[in-house]
Amino acid sequence: MESHLSDIVISLCGRDKGQLLLVVGEEGQFVLVANGKQRRAEQPKRKKLRHVRVVGRCDDRTREKLLANGRLNNGDIRIALDLWESAAQEQN
Repeated sequence: MESHLSDIVISLCGRDKGQLLLVVGEEGQFVLVANGKQRRAEQPKRKKLRHVRVVGRCDDRTREKLLANGRLNNGDIRIALDLWESAAQEQN
C-alpha cells in the first residue's frame, strides 16, 4: 500500500464534502486529514480512503517538515493548501 502522507485530497462524503484537505497521518485503511481552519491539526478528521480523492502533493517544504516532525501547525496546512490551489488555478 502506498503512503498518502502529505497528499492533497478532496472529501467525497460527509459535512466536509468538496473541501480540500491535507493528509497529516495514516491509520491502516484510514487517513487523518486537516485543513487548518474548521478541521484543526490538533484534531484531524479520520476518513476512509474511499471517501477522499487524491488530487496532488503538497509543496516540498511542507512535506519535509511533516516527515521530520511528524506533525504540522495549522498555518503550515493553510499555506500548503493555498499554494496548491493557486498552482492549480494557474494551470487552468
